[in-house]
Amino acid sequence: MKKNSKGKINNMELLEAMSGIRECYVKEADFYNAENDVLIRPVWRAVAAFVAMIALSILLPNLNATTAHAMQNLPVVGAYFKMVTFREYHFENESHKADVSVKGIESMTQDTDSAVEKQAEQSANEINVDMTEKTDALVEEFQKQVARQGYSSLDVSSSVITDSEVYYCVELSTFVTQADGFEINIYYTIEKKSGKVLALSDLFQDNADYVEVISDNIKSQMRQNEKQDPNKIYFLNSDDLTECGFKEIDENQQFYINKEGQLVICFAEADVAPAYMGALEFVIPNEVIADIRK
Repeated sequence: MKKNSKGKINNMELLEAMSGIRECYVKEADFYNAENDVLIRPVWRAVAAFVAMIALSILLPNLNATTAHAMQNLPVVGAYFKMVTFREYHFENESHKADVSVKGIESMTQDTDSAVEKQAEQSANEINVDMTEKTDALVEEFQKQVARQGYSSLDVSSSVITDSEVYYCVELSTFVTQADGFEINIYYTIEKKSGKVLALSDLFQDNADYVEVISDNIKSQMRQNEKQDPNKIYFLNSDDLTECGFKEIDENQQFYINKEGQLVICFAEADVAPAYMGALEFVIPNEVIADIRK
């Protein structure tokens, strides 16, 4: 990492690595160091087993081995996951504080299709490795700050944001405070019927121009938001933001599928609007992309 003229480490490379933030956007907020397709459809004798499985997952996390084994062998189609804590780091003194509690994904898949089971395990491992690398980089940078003057804090956590019949979506959320505060959110989406981690492009038909369709809808939402609230400002049609003005999403933009089954496009702080507006999300109406979805 590079140092600025005051000798402080610049987190540009770290932020770019985590969120794909382009340099021109980060200038706005520059801070020096600053289940499973559990497709149990109307098969009535499976309904009770499905309900029991959900209840056990929520109410009885500390099952004994016999009960856990029985739960894993309930009739399931697709991948089933749970989250388990695997990275903890806490530190506090007069001027520095860190709270890191990251849960990783564990595949609980017991599928008649062994390929789905294998893919689910691979996907969980890939996500865990990525979350670990990002978390370790943040903790390492925080530890460097402890030896310096000034104040810094680090909060890192992970959580399930969608657990539907079709998708399992996890968020890695980070808030860093040094000269200023900065929010970083990373999203992971698993398709349960295949067990695969999806990129945005995987949601759409081959050769579909989803980038333009989604980008046009987001621009429309931005303009509408600006009309309704004068405090909302986006990087649109600005002469002095020609280089950084929002033109279109990336082909594999950050995203997740919400509980209502809608596509949510996510932007890093200062990516498409001033930093004070924080990290932004835009829900894409299903009818906008219905003709190009797989």
